Amino acid sequence: MKLNTKLSALCIAATLMSVAQAAAAAPAVTAPAEATQPSVASPSASAPAQVPAPAASASATTPAPAQAPSVPAASTPAAAAGSAKAATPAAPSAPVQRPSTPVAPSAPAQRPSTSVAPAAAPSVPSTVKPSKPQQPSTSAPAAAASSVKPTQLDKLNHESAVPLVLEAQSRYQYAISGGSPVGESFQLNGKSYRYLSEDIGTKTKLISYLTQAYTKQASEQFVGKFFVEVNGRLAQLNAAGGNLLEFNRATAKMVTMTPVKRSYLLTVPYPAETKQANEKITVNFEKVGSYWKISSAPHVIF
Repeated sequence: MKLNTKLSALCIAATLMSVAQAAAAAPAVTAPAEATQPSVASPSASAPAQVPAPAASASATTPAPAQAPSVPAASTPAAAAGSAKAATPAAPSAPVQRPSTPVAPSAPAQRPSTSVAPAAAPSVPSTVKPSKPQQPSTSAPAAAASSVKPTQLDKLNHESAVPLVLEAQSRYQYAISGGSPVGESFQLNGKSYRYLSEDIGTKTKLISYLTQAYTKQASEQFVGKFFVEVNGRLAQLNAAGGNLLEFNRATAKMVTMTPVKRSYLLTVPYPAETKQANEKITVNFEKVGSYWKISSAPHVIF
């Protein structure tokens, strides 16, 4: 009887133990499985949804490489989910922090401010344009060079020599014709003379007038040969002078040259209707101060 009682007690104890083990095994298998599956699914679902968001921002801006290190944070919930089922509540907390990382695209929003700087670059070419309008000033000296007065000629060549000869011819003809108007006539030693006009009526005035184109020596030679001084006034024979040569169509060729003296051979034509050959006349020049003058006497040339 006691043996049966002990056996029945053992059976009851074994039954209780098996029930207890079954009861303990049931929550350990079902509850964690249900708890872990939603928690694992939620981070895995959130991870792919959040990973493309940084990728899209990376395609728009260069900071994509800087956001790439934040992606490995997704592996943290996966590791936490696989490490222990009891720590599954910590896994959902990690995905909750994820939305804060996509805020990083606010940094790329500052990039447009740097792109505005190149817009100021086009102002540089505008500063170069004002330098171009200086080129027309170079033509002004050329125009000024052509307007140099023959009586202030500082550079002598085969072209500028002819205008100086023409100036000398004009002064010669004015003087040899008595000026304008000519003075009264009078008789001297059986010859008819006339006084020169007031503007060139004295030797000083006539020399001053001629030395605008001639040297002083050439001027004095001309005055001493063709004019006489009567009562302090210059007079000349009452006669006409001049020739038909057209010096305005003359050409010049340099014969000799030194820093202060030069000679040019002038080819001077007659009027076409005269049918005469051109004249060859040598004219000497000398630099007096800063300007060139004709050192040949007027009556030798004209």
